[in-house]
Amino acid sequence: MPMNWRSGWVTEYEPLFPCAEQLQQEPTNQCSGADCLAMPTIATRKPVLDGRAEVITYTRDTSAYYLRQYIKAKRGYKTTRIYDIETEEDACGKALDIFITTHSTDAKSSQPRRGTKEGTKQKPRKGLLKQWVRKYLDDEKEKVDNELLKPSTYKNKKECLDGHFLYYCDEYNLLTTRDIKVGALDKYIIYRSESKALTKRKELSLISGFINYLIKHRMLDAYEAAQKDLVPKVRLVDADWDSNPPIRDLDEWNIILKHLRRYVKAAEKHPNPRTALWRKHFYSLLLVLKQTGMRPDEARRMKWRDIEFENVGRISKRQRDLDLGELQAQGFEEWELGPEVVEDLGRVNRYVSHIRVLKSKTGAQRKITSNSAEVLARWKRDLREYLDKNELHFELNGVELKRDKDDGLPVIPDDVLVFSLPDKNEWKLPPYNTLNVRWRHMINKIEGELKGPQMSEHSYTIYSLRSTRAQELMDMGVDVYLASTQLGHSVAVLEKIYARLPQRRRATKEAAHIEFGKRKTGSTLTTPENIYEDLST
Repeated sequence: MPMNWRSGWVTEYEPLFPCAEQLQQEPTNQCSGADCLAMPTIATRKPVLDGRAEVITYTRDTSAYYLRQYIKAKRGYKTTRIYDIETEEDACGKALDIFITTHSTDAKSSQPRRGTKEGTKQKPRKGLLKQWVRKYLDDEKEKVDNELLKPSTYKNKKECLDGHFLYYCDEYNLLTTRDIKVGALDKYIIYRSESKALTKRKELSLISGFINYLIKHRMLDAYEAAQKDLVPKVRLVDADWDSNPPIRDLDEWNIILKHLRRYVKAAEKHPNPRTALWRKHFYSLLLVLKQTGMRPDEARRMKWRDIEFENVGRISKRQRDLDLGELQAQGFEEWELGPEVVEDLGRVNRYVSHIRVLKSKTGAQRKITSNSAEVLARWKRDLREYLDKNELHFELNGVELKRDKDDGLPVIPDDVLVFSLPDKNEWKLPPYNTLNVRWRHMINKIEGELKGPQMSEHSYTIYSLRSTRAQELMDMGVDVYLASTQLGHSVAVLEKIYARLPQRRRATKEAAHIEFGKRKTGSTLTTPENIYEDLST
């Protein structure tokens, strides 16, 4: 094997010109004889570059220094002579420069070329774009069937590719997979100019997934695709991130809340009992979204078994004064009472819910603690009363519902979705679009009463409830790390959200959170039925 003394490859199985020996001369490529069958002996070693290489000398000439690197891909060592140095320290100082130079040379010489064995093994195949979009969507649908992909994600991919992408391809005469070349998709941003920047960015991301699918199936040249951007980038500005602005303040939220209560109240005398249930469903879901900061889809996929209710208790000053006054009327003074009695003066029940989010947008599981326990307890009671009055408690989803021995109402199984509704003999989750329609209808109806977002030109959306929760956490001084665990954002994303939110005065305790006060030692777990009973009394 021909060798180059200054930069040649030397494996541990190949001799390093031992015939040069003590002659202090550079070896040649014509070494032969039995002496060449032995590896030269290393005299000194000095690890450099954090152990990725070492400076060595050989016994034949300890004044000559070499940089020795093990190359995993070659399963051997690469040894380079270090010139113009006198000491080991000088050799170590030159190690980095030699390392960079030799590696850049190797990378350039070994770069795969298009059409070669190292590049694309074969010329890309040719197929109709419409057919391959259909094949891709069929494969994605199979993932949905096997619970490897969320139905909502598949729906977004189908709408983007079947709709916008293929229409774009028809307009610009992109018929086959080979037509997808550099620059072919550059006008997509202009084609979708009426859409928001975030929408275009999302669509291009979905198109990128399809492009990768074509590369995987050798319908596009992998090397060309890797070297050049086939899919254009959408540059976002701060205003693009404000599409879901937080609700301005407590007064603004009270307007929305007042309308929701009237909305629910008006359905109590409606001839169709299902109308009242639908409105209570909408009302309860919105409250939970605001109190928890959950994504709408996370709340819709939440099951009763994912919620843990806890009575943490708190000290009410008003109640304490009442309790103390009652004891004084009985002839007792505070100093006469034991420490345990004094500690419990003014203690009232206060409930929190711990919600486990098992499936999220990011894939990470988390637990949310919020003051949504009372809302969830009332909603469960509404469901049970509806089942009882309409005799829908006999069998749902093939399961016969039992009756509670205390209140006699049907018991809802723990594996039922919290915000699903009974429909004949099964539980059904209302479509997400229905929720959006109801929200837009509500906002349009009270638009004249609302001031609108403080720092955005966009209207309030359902996701504004999530932004409002982020605003409340910021107003409360909750650090970004704790807030990220509650909202299910990465710290980096949440820092961007915090930076965009308007700096306002701290929200009132009623809008932001419940002040629990002094906690009772050893707080107790409870049930939504117990919570409702307590609220009723």
